[in-house]
Amino acid sequence: MEHARSDLRLARLAVGQNVLPEQICFHAQQAVEKAFKAILLRRQVDFPLTHDLEQLLTIFDAAKIAVPENLQEVGSLTPYDVETRYPGFWGEISQTAVHEALDLAQQALRWAEDSMNASP
Repeated sequence: MEHARSDLRLARLAVGQNVLPEQICFHAQQAVEKAFKAILLRRQVDFPLTHDLEQLLTIFDAAKIAVPENLQEVGSLTPYDVETRYPGFWGEISQTAVHEALDLAQQALRWAEDSMNASP
């Protein structure tokens, strides 16, 4: 979770600092990915090496780990992990999209923290 929190801090610090929105969204995606993997590690659930948040949601479902409704669309952040790192591959990312990514990441980390504190 420390790595997830660090990625979210980096993303937030970058807002308004002449940092590309692609990089802000990358760190938001990374925060969610690392938070999700922390839960799986804590619960001793195996998972493949993947950046695909939809795949991680499927693993949660198979492991009977309930993910809140507000996080069911978190897979929309997955493309920020790879595609945005290649100039010209991704269209312009709006400030609205940046703030939505940060908000979703914050919600995911809050849920992960609560989930980790509740699990044995």
